Amino acid sequence: MDEHLTLTPAQEDFLAQNLSGFHPDAADVSLAGRAGSQRYFIRIIHEGTPYILIVWDSRDEDWERFIAIGNDRVVTGGLLPQLHAADPRHGLILEEDLGAMTLKHHCLDKNSDRTSVEGALRDTLDALHIWQMPQVAAHPVIAARSMDVETFMWETWYFARYCVTDYCGCETLLTGAWERERSRLAEACAALPQTAIHRDFQSENIMLLEGRIRFVDFQGARLGPPQYDVASLLYDPYNPRIDADMCTALCFYYHQHCLVGNGDERTIGLCAAQRLMQALGAYGNLSLHKGKEWYREYIPVALRNLDDVMSGLDGYHEIASVVRACREVVEG
Repeated sequence: MDEHLTLTPAQEDFLAQNLSGFHPDAADVSLAGRAGSQRYFIRIIHEGTPYILIVWDSRDEDWERFIAIGNDRVVTGGLLPQLHAADPRHGLILEEDLGAMTLKHHCLDKNSDRTSVEGALRDTLDALHIWQMPQVAAHPVIAARSMDVETFMWETWYFARYCVTDYCGCETLLTGAWERERSRLAEACAALPQTAIHRDFQSENIMLLEGRIRFVDFQGARLGPPQYDVASLLYDPYNPRIDADMCTALCFYYHQHCLVGNGDERTIGLCAAQRLMQALGAYGNLSLHKGKEWYREYIPVALRNLDDVMSGLDGYHEIASVVRACREVVEG
């Protein structure tokens, strides 16, 4: 994004306090991106060095989590952007600029062949392995939240409300059998061994900078099944370059080289079902009720991915039927 911005007086004062010699007339200021929430990001180039200014309401419950996680260098392991300064009064955070090359952009680039795409995904799994080490899971802010039954049940409720009901109009399919199966799915996922997870580990939150993998948007980190982040990556609706063969190869690579604890392809399937339902709930809510129309384009892809996942999971016939019906509505 190259959209030019004019800084507010509070933003100018904050930058002047934290960047020696800063003057708005001498800096290059542009919009770097917007999140699904109300946060947005401003790229500041000061004396040839780029920075990111995050504009974010500090009353958000995740503000303090972001600061605490980002300031712990042991936990971040060089994977997260360095935080330079924060101003909770005006909702401002100054951090390292990790550039504009997301994993999504790399994979969708016409110059990225299959070998390059798969290599970047393997590198991402290697970086995820570092994030899933015990010292990260021991961080008090991360350990304060976990993917328990209630959280997994919320994810499928979110899907049922904003995708199945509001977006697809298939609410009559949400029967008692659906309720029993989603409860069983939540219990199965909550019973899996847990480690630190990012919780939103998709290709727009993974950056490629100077040959290294870095993570952003990490304030939702918590304890959960390690396969949840793997499923987020490999079934990411933003990245259509991952086909079934590549997904299988990357799952094998993860289990051979990166897995913390035990697991198998079914475990990734269970987590993928949860993750994709959560994502579909978000796409429906953001596009219908938050004015973010661009999320509509990912709903058909996410439903197709979820349909494929459910076809490989025995014992979840009702969930699979709901997903298939939603896919038929969306695809016409």
